[in-house]
Amino acid sequence: MNPGLTPTMAAAWQSLEDDLDGDRAAVAGFAGSWAGLLPHRVGTLWAALTRADADAACEVLLTLSCTADMLGMDALADAATRGLDALEAEGVEGARRHVDQIADESRTAAVVVASALAQEGWSNL
Repeated sequence: MNPGLTPTMAAAWQSLEDDLDGDRAAVAGFAGSWAGLLPHRVGTLWAALTRADADAACEVLLTLSCTADMLGMDALADAATRGLDALEAEGVEGARRHVDQIADESRTAAVVVASALAQEGWSNL
């Protein structure tokens, strides 16, 4: 296994590669674009929660949770899911308690993805 990928990431990225008929470049492109969009998505989440827009916050949290899961970024997926659960149970105020953790996990995820993509042969799982 590539040292830049955790076992969960390796399995997730291999699954994506298999789904795309072995297209490593597509997986790399997706992962790189995803990581690049994380700051924007977290900013959109902050803005939605600041203006108490539960629908917009829900959309961002679902996107973060699902896409992080697709890439094997469990900590971010879990943080976004906790934020979504809090939004559903307690409203915007509940979700606001999770934004700092989501932001921290998104920064970590971006670094991990960049590191994995920088490894030569990253998808030789």
